[in-house]
Amino acid sequence: MGLNILAPVYAIYVQRIGGQLIDASFSIGFYALLRGILYFVFAKFNDKHLPHRPILFSGYMMYTVAYLAYIIIDAPIWLFVIQGWLALADTILNPSWSTVIATSLQTGQERATYAKFYGYRSMFEALGAFLGGIAIVSIGFSWTFAIMALFATCSAFLALSIRTGDSLPLYK
Repeated sequence: MGLNILAPVYAIYVQRIGGQLIDASFSIGFYALLRGILYFVFAKFNDKHLPHRPILFSGYMMYTVAYLAYIIIDAPIWLFVIQGWLALADTILNPSWSTVIATSLQTGQERATYAKFYGYRSMFEALGAFLGGIAIVSIGFSWTFAIMALFATCSAFLALSIRTGDSLPLYK
């Protein structure tokens, strides 16, 4: 769910902290550009030196920090700091998740496993967008960010239980 909780109303949030639509647009563009650059940087690291569980834990905890930071910022310039931090978190998380899945694939089930992974991911992204809009209207931005931080923290600790190389029962 993650960032999709915020996606439908991000521009409204930006306006509430004194920003304009262009700030929302540029901060998201900055996030995407930095994320792309960081993927190339992280591609240079040797997988043997990057154990997946601590990396996944760190990435989710970085999300936690970013979501909590949204509660306290008061100027649009801070959006770029948070978006940069989120880009780094994504760059840490996504290749590690892909590696966990790749090392867990069963021969002949590769396409089905990835299709199910992206299918579940898309459904949870949709759920995040739906629930995010409802949450923000019902309880406001600060509480919604706090809930997002709680989800990220729970994900971080769940990631510590992942074992690579095992068959993932969720994807059978």
